[in-house]
Amino acid sequence: MPLNFYRTEFPPEIREKIFADNKYAYMEPYRVAPHVWMVSGHMDQSDFLIDTGDGLILIDTPVPDFEYALLDSIKKVGYDPKDIKILLLTHEHGDHDGCARTIKELSGCKIYMSKESWHEKQHPVQRPARPAAVGMPKPLAPSPAYEPDEFYSDDKSITLGRFTIRSLLTPGHTPGVTSFFFDDTDDETGITYHVGMHGGLGIDAMRPDRCGIEPWGATLENRDRYIDQCWELSLMDIDITLASHSNQANYNANIPADRNDYTAFVEPRAWLMMLMERRSRVMEFRAGANTYYGDEKRM
Repeated sequence: MPLNFYRTEFPPEIREKIFADNKYAYMEPYRVAPHVWMVSGHMDQSDFLIDTGDGLILIDTPVPDFEYALLDSIKKVGYDPKDIKILLLTHEHGDHDGCARTIKELSGCKIYMSKESWHEKQHPVQRPARPAAVGMPKPLAPSPAYEPDEFYSDDKSITLGRFTIRSLLTPGHTPGVTSFFFDDTDDETGITYHVGMHGGLGIDAMRPDRCGIEPWGATLENRDRYIDQCWELSLMDIDITLASHSNQANYNANIPADRNDYTAFVEPRAWLMMLMERRSRVMEFRAGANTYYGDEKRM
């Protein structure tokens, strides 16, 4: 029976509980690819630990409140946070870079992010409150200060151990969102999987009442680029889909009883489904439709 990897939304009352109750939001780590684990410790956030054979790569970190869960999760899957050599940040929001300084201080790792995200980080704007239906009772705590060591370049890969990771600027959610692509080979079966992670699929800034409105709406150019890129990326051959939030690929409903069994996430259709759902919604926005998070229909 095929697994369901359509995008889902938490009902407002559940989302409110997720952000108000750390115990309720806690999620045990699980494996998503031969050498990749989900270690956010949070049921709504996605942070991935990669064992390169020559040190660890961490993609994103959770909100500061979940620093303890991130570190605990890394240890639970058998690794030491001090062995992290590279921290890849998808973008500058606090639910993605909230523990960046802690990881840097623990491990001495290199922090990578896009120049565009760093610019946004240095020039924050006061964003308007989201609709009540979103169910977020409090704003995210600010991320402790940090500085990137390197900026991404679309034509320069990042290599460590067995992994070579290609980064790609994919603006829309923010101007600096970065996505990642790499191969991961199972040591026992010899099967190689193509892995893709989109760094930011949120579309709130592209709604008609925000898009093109400075300084907090996405530009019209980035909205259209987002639509085009979703189509272009959907044509890629991706076996394992990673996303910057668990609901974007419906991870939670697909976690197997054996949390070490990554094969539950080998689903070539998931990448296409995820991107086409986002593209169709933003195309509706471009045509004048305007629905809030939490009102979204499933594929």
